[in-house]
Amino acid sequence: MTCGNNTCGQSKQAECASIVREALKAIPDLLAKIEADLSDSKLWDAAIAIGAYYNANAVSGDVRALCRKQIDAIRETMGVVASQSQETTTVVFGTSGWRGVIGADFTLRNVHKVVRGIIEMMQTPAFLSANNYLSFDEVKSHGIVVFRDNRFMGDLFMDAAMKELAAAEIKIHFAGECPTGVGSALVTELNAAGSINFTPSHNPMQYAGLKFNPADGGPADPSLTTIIEEKSNAYMNGAVAQSFAPATTSYDSLKTDLDAAGIFTKFIEEKGKVFDLKKIRQWLLEKKSELCLVVDFMHGASRGYVQRVLGDDVVDGLGNAIVFLNEDEDFSFHGVKPEPSAKNQAPLIDLLKKSGKKITLAVALDPDADRIRFADANLDIDMNRFGAIAYASLLQHGFDGGIASTAPSSDFALEIAKREKKKVYEMAVGFKNFRQPLSSGDVLVAFEESDGISFLGHTLEKCALAGFLMALESMRLSGKNLSEQYTSLQEKYGYFYPDKDGAELKGISVEEWQTYKKQVVDILQHKLYKAGDTVEVGGVTKTITEVNTADGAKLIFEDKSWILLRPSGTEPKFRYYFEVASTSPLADITSHLKAYAEAGAAILQKARDQVK
Repeated sequence: MTCGNNTCGQSKQAECASIVREALKAIPDLLAKIEADLSDSKLWDAAIAIGAYYNANAVSGDVRALCRKQIDAIRETMGVVASQSQETTTVVFGTSGWRGVIGADFTLRNVHKVVRGIIEMMQTPAFLSANNYLSFDEVKSHGIVVFRDNRFMGDLFMDAAMKELAAAEIKIHFAGECPTGVGSALVTELNAAGSINFTPSHNPMQYAGLKFNPADGGPADPSLTTIIEEKSNAYMNGAVAQSFAPATTSYDSLKTDLDAAGIFTKFIEEKGKVFDLKKIRQWLLEKKSELCLVVDFMHGASRGYVQRVLGDDVVDGLGNAIVFLNEDEDFSFHGVKPEPSAKNQAPLIDLLKKSGKKITLAVALDPDADRIRFADANLDIDMNRFGAIAYASLLQHGFDGGIASTAPSSDFALEIAKREKKKVYEMAVGFKNFRQPLSSGDVLVAFEESDGISFLGHTLEKCALAGFLMALESMRLSGKNLSEQYTSLQEKYGYFYPDKDGAELKGISVEEWQTYKKQVVDILQHKLYKAGDTVEVGGVTKTITEVNTADGAKLIFEDKSWILLRPSGTEPKFRYYFEVASTSPLADITSHLKAYAEAGAAILQKARDQVK
């Protein structure tokens, strides 16, 4: 049975809602919370609320099992809808690929269309010339790496992609469940023409996503993604939409299974420039009696890869000194949003404190392991902090080069580079924007505040595994925990306190969001403020010295503090970022950050009020 219109999908969702409602009569307070979502067949919203409920409350094992069963029922229902639906969508490749809700816009049929669009893009002069191919026949022989994180329906989405690739006679390098950074290394190590990666990164359980990277392994830039959008949307609603038929070609003869972890480990051992894997392994074993190392896989694709990179001998030798968390399959991410965050990091820090060890490190990697967050027993260390730590460590140990970061990221690492007279690149959000400074060798580190990082000699894609190795390397070289390194840098270069907030838009379509965000950004960049204007922040008048429009609008004040406003590239949400800078420690930083958050919200609302 195929859903030729939305009626079939709505019927299945209504049936599922009824089943969930009946089951949750045993938990009346939870049922009351989600009744409106069940009545409107907003099953994914209900599933998230159920997960949040059992994760936030000390529930019994039976209650937890009942909640998980309802999430499973919702997920399976939406999977059926995603497999059968013929509903179309508008494809937009945002900051990092195309993302959508499973069963709504991200469906099997739509995946076929987008992959068909990618294949047609690879036949254009824009792709062929940029990747040094004379013809599409060369693309076919070099092949495409196909992989996924561990999200729901990942295997079905890969199957759809491989059928489309086989129909075009393109060789397939199959990596299966694989981190994003590893997949990037596979592209270059295998001399492939690119990769198709199914992941929505850190988004909640209802999302799926697709990323395309060309032959250099870095994220595709707009010169290619705009073509993908054009080709894909023609199959959605254009002249060729009615005649579209998903490919059914067998891919067995074109598919080669990879030992992705083995290839990546060899890549690190032989080509890594900023970390010495052999010495890291030796150091870990030497320090095991003093060490507590916690790795949270967040049920993601990095599970098993950390063990392979470190080596079985090291992992076995460390014994209880290394702890691996959330290795099991859980498409619902035990009821939390699967992102490296302060909230999710708190239990890891507790484990480090309880260990009583001298050397401590905890890392959390998101589902596709392109993001990572750090901590030791004394400090939660997001990428704003770690970017500065990693960069300073490399400078201190003989490396020479600049720094690249995104406009919303902390200026701390940039301040270090400026004081040391090194090159500084401040880019728009999206790792695709780091291609030039990384590939040229101009920078040692490229990072973004959303917990992505890469290094000189590594991939052009953000890679949590590389961040993990860099943390160990800086600890090995300095003999200090990350928090100690960070404190020393503050004393030398100043105190920077970044934070962020945002405003989510509910009930807005993809098309409406694209139009609306452009209108708001235009007002933010050109119609509100200019250098010399003032802004009230917590009752204090701040003078703007510069309006940076590299990404949204960044209002920079005379004391190096700033506020930046921009739309999210992956979801209908406006974000405002801010940073308080000081030459000395600030005792009541919470009140300062609150004032900047309120000022950012007021500026955003001022811009939105002007949209007609």
